[in-house]
Amino acid sequence: MAQFDVFVNSIDATRRAYPFIVALQSDFAQDARSQIVAPVVPLRSMPKVISRLTPIVVLDGSEHMVLVPALTGMRARDLTDRHASLTSARSELLAAIDFLFFGV
Repeated sequence: MAQFDVFVNSIDATRRAYPFIVALQSDFAQDARSQIVAPVVPLRSMPKVISRLTPIVVLDGSEHMVLVPALTGMRARDLTDRHASLTSARSELLAAIDFLFFGV
């Protein structure tokens, strides 16, 4: 698993609302038992509240929002169905994380 890999949400109870998750944890910690992730949702399913905390990315040819304020930990063993990578949005994702934690 690499930083910014996108996975199908393996939690049945939340998959409809949050179909995908993105791994945000550094590759240096890839052997950890858990990973820090954020939900990735289709933009059409979200209110039009867009901010630096919720970068817009393209996934499967359509716009999605990464819900950085909803960061959570997941067991690494539950991240099995890799779907894509958001490395092309690295700058936006890191800016959202910086804004969340440091206000910059």
